[in-house]
Amino acid sequence: MKQYIFLAFSIIIITFNSNAQSKDNPYAGKTFRIDNYIGDKLDNSEDLVFTNNEVEGSICVQYGFKKAKYTTTINKKGLQEFSCTMISKEHGKMVWTGEKNKNQISGKYLWTKEGQDPIQYTFKGKIK
Repeated sequence: MKQYIFLAFSIIIITFNSNAQSKDNPYAGKTFRIDNYIGDKLDNSEDLVFTNNEVEGSICVQYGFKKAKYTTTINKKGLQEFSCTMISKEHGKMVWTGEKNKNQISGKYLWTKEGQDPIQYTFKGKIK
C-alpha cells in the first residue's frame, strides 16, 4: 500500500513540475516549423525543437551544430523572447534571437564561420 501511495505522490509531483515549467517557459516542449531567409529569399525550412532548457534545429544538426541552452525574457513588446548560441566545430557558430507571439515565432540569427563572410538570416514559422 505504501508503494502505491508513494507512486501516486511521485506522479502528481512530476506532473505539477512539468506543468509549472511549461507555464513559465512558453517554448518548452514546442516544435516550430520555420522558414529561413537570406534577405527576401527563402533559403530552407526546418524544425526548431525546444525542450525545457535546450533548442535544436533539424538542419543545424546536419552541420554539426549541437543543442544549445536558451534563455527567455519578456521584450519591449511584451512578447516572450528567446536567445541562444549554437556551436559547430566544423561550421562556426549561430547566434539566435526570436520571439513567440501566440503560435507564431520569428527572429533572426547570425552565422559566423572562419573563412567566410557572416550570413544574417531571418526566420518565421508556427507551432508544428
